[in-house]
Amino acid sequence: MKRQRRSLIVVALVLMAAPLLYAVLSFAARPAPRPLWLEPPAPNTSCILPTAVIRYDHMQHLKNLRDQVMREGRREELTGARAQGLTSCRGCHAHRERFCDRCHERASVRLDCFGCHVY
Repeated sequence: MKRQRRSLIVVALVLMAAPLLYAVLSFAARPAPRPLWLEPPAPNTSCILPTAVIRYDHMQHLKNLRDQVMREGRREELTGARAQGLTSCRGCHAHRERFCDRCHERASVRLDCFGCHVY
C-alpha cells in the first residue's frame, strides 16, 4: 500500500511540475531579440520613393538629382517644398552613422558622398 501511494505521489508531482519545466525550457531555448541595426524613420514620415526602390536604387536617384541640379539648373524645383535629396533623408533619419554608414558597411560599399557633402 505504501509503495503504491508513494508512486502516486511521484506521478502527481511530475504532472504538476511538467508545465513549469516546459515553460523554463522553452524560455531558455528562445533566441534573444536582435537589436535594430538601422535607425528607424521618424514617426509619421514617408520616404520620397517606395522602400524597395530607395533600398536598391537610391544611388541612381541621387545621381539623377545631381544631373538635374548641376547640368539643368533645376535646384529650386527639386529642393522646394518636398526636398528629394539628402535633405529629405536627414529629415527622417537624423543620424548618418546609424543609417547610411551601417547599411553601407554591411553591404561592403565605400561611402564617399560625405567627403564633400554634409549630411
